[in-house]
Amino acid sequence: MRLLIAGGGTGGHLFPALAVAQALTVEDPRAEVLFVGTRNGIEARIIPGTGFPIRYITARGMRGTGILNKLRGALELPFGIFQSLKLIREFRPDFVLGVGGYASGPTLAAAALMRIPTGIQEQNSIMGTTNRILTAFVDTIFTSWEDTRPEPPAKKTVMTGNPIRLNLMDCPQPDRDPDCMHLLIFGGSRGAQSINAAITGNLDSLVPIAHRIRIIHQTGLGAAETVEEAYSRAGIKAEVREFIDEMGPAYNWADLVICRSGASSLAEMTAMGKPAIVIPYPYAIGDHQTKNAKVLEARGAVRVVPDARLQNGALMKEIRSVLDRPDRLKIMAENSRKAGRPDAARTIALQILKAERSGT
Repeated sequence: MRLLIAGGGTGGHLFPALAVAQALTVEDPRAEVLFVGTRNGIEARIIPGTGFPIRYITARGMRGTGILNKLRGALELPFGIFQSLKLIREFRPDFVLGVGGYASGPTLAAAALMRIPTGIQEQNSIMGTTNRILTAFVDTIFTSWEDTRPEPPAKKTVMTGNPIRLNLMDCPQPDRDPDCMHLLIFGGSRGAQSINAAITGNLDSLVPIAHRIRIIHQTGLGAAETVEEAYSRAGIKAEVREFIDEMGPAYNWADLVICRSGASSLAEMTAMGKPAIVIPYPYAIGDHQTKNAKVLEARGAVRVVPDARLQNGALMKEIRSVLDRPDRLKIMAENSRKAGRPDAARTIALQILKAERSGT
């Protein structure tokens, strides 16, 4: 099996793609995987350290940009398709998977022209622009949500869930204080300034229960010292980091997660069966983080606090409400586990191998 994976740009696109690549090599140790991306995307920094090869094409986003950038993007599109055709002829993939992001469109278009089996993987409940266009051309659509919108063609859609990192579930049980509740707070790989400010500006709400809580807080670059000082002044025990390299142990340690509602974070959290209070990023394209969060809120797995309400203490009120009701926390955890799909990457890998064997 030779798999070409196209796309990236953000961790939300790239990490599920990497999970599929890892799962495929487990199912077929002889499989070869090639990533295709752009030099400006996160894939250019991450993939070279994974052992998978990567090639680059010319592509840029056109949605929500100025007229000049749209014009440049339109002019570069044929060049990106030409580069993709050349790559495909050289690598000779059995299947081409697009995961969203700038490189996905030209590469999938080239694969369709060459009649190579194709698929896309959509992470969010609201399809991204590139994937929305590609639904008409690809052979298989892998979705992460049962109610993905706009609704893709049923005959070629497989609801798999969003792939998570292979080592996330395979982590040792960390040391825990059995008499305390453990809170994991993060805002994505870059942190979230508004979440940091909402926590540190309202720590007086947690002071009465400081003796029975422990916190791990990922702040993002440059914010750890300020956040750590705030916890220290409040007398609250907290481990503050700029970045958490291994999320598996951190999830395992936590009783309650406070985070954004990106697709990867929600997939990881539910795979681990963790209840959460989520704060959707308000500037996400199509407001997809809010829509992701509402799906899990309807299932009783998360509580949603809008970013606009952070400064009036709404986040701290929600944290106290959940922590003061252990029965609610337990129910949320059960609902989270029911919503999780920890085998999503393997499911997609098996579907790709099945497509290769059937020749479709």
